[in-house]
Amino acid sequence: MVIQEIIAIAGKPGLYRILKTNRANLVVESMLDKKRLSIPGTSRISSLADITMYTTGEDALLMDILNLMSEKAGQDAAPESNSAPQVVRDFIDAIVPNLDHERVYNSDLKKLVQWFSTLRKNEAFPLTSEAKKEEDADDVTDESNDSKEELTDEKTEKSATKKPAAKKAAAKKPTAKKTAIAGKKEPKGKPAPKKATVKKSTGKASKAK
Repeated sequence: MVIQEIIAIAGKPGLYRILKTNRANLVVESMLDKKRLSIPGTSRISSLADITMYTTGEDALLMDILNLMSEKAGQDAAPESNSAPQVVRDFIDAIVPNLDHERVYNSDLKKLVQWFSTLRKNEAFPLTSEAKKEEDADDVTDESNDSKEELTDEKTEKSATKKPAAKKAAAKKPTAKKTAIAGKKEPKGKPAPKKATVKKSTGKASKAK
């Protein structure tokens, strides 16, 4: 379950899940009895995503502590809010050994195990963050884009290695040979018959003696 959807409301017991938000109010559902109610936007609410716990080092996110409690307890019974304070403290110390007991009181630990019990009954574990979901979605989108780019590169390489298809030479039409000789006209029809020419004798006839 997304931890940003889970809130605690001042003056009301248990935890609530946000169903709808607008400018005027919030529509929430109780994680104890599943009853829905509308609360004014001016109500004092605390998102579990914004809560941290004091340690001797850096403050620990409540989401991380609750998830560790779920992993530690497993299917075994966990302390209840009405358990002995020392039992609750020992259980939390086993999960967060550097808890700052000077600033974390028994009442805080009692509320912690109460919230854990409620979340467990609602099968809310593991708790996730909205920011984490967005990062995962971005990673999936990036991987999808990378895959598309790789496929595009492969197609480009394949098309580049293909030899261009040889173009078929256009069949040339045979050109008719000209029978006419340049500068002369072809005779039309049958050629005219040549006239016979008689050669004139130029020699004088010899007289008989």
